[in-house]
Amino acid sequence: MSKVKTIISFSLALLITISISINSTDVQAKAIVFKPKNVVLVSSKSKLTGSNIVYLAKQYIGTPYKRGGTTTAGFDCSGFTMYIYNRFKVKLPRTAKDQTSKGTAIKKSALKPGDLIFFGKPINHVGIYIGSGKFIHSPKPGAKVKILELKYMPGFNTARRITSK
Repeated sequence: MSKVKTIISFSLALLITISISINSTDVQAKAIVFKPKNVVLVSSKSKLTGSNIVYLAKQYIGTPYKRGGTTTAGFDCSGFTMYIYNRFKVKLPRTAKDQTSKGTAIKKSALKPGDLIFFGKPINHVGIYIGSGKFIHSPKPGAKVKILELKYMPGFNTARRITSK
């Protein structure tokens, strides 16, 4: 009986290997992001769209806040937005205030997923609008990247829409 199990196991492994090699596609990934339940491939050919930005940003929910952080080990607010947009080959300045120099100004009533939203006077915080009155951001020390309803974040200042070149 154990020989039968071994033969069946080997046959299944061989079948899976052949299936994978037949159905494989040549993909050039710019980054592979490992999260507990998923793997995200961001191709160097991924288009800069609001839905792509939001999809990628959501993969980092739970990443810890880190002052000055610009990597998956930890983000501050502008480090997070800079990191996400960089995956789409868009270079944003390092600080929230400086990021307002990019893109086109958008009224709060015209927000679309993927738009950058800025808070404070002077500007001291940035996040990414995800739609339905919500945004994703890296809020403060001791917190993690999360989604929040825009109505609960005081001090909305401006918003910017970033488009590809």
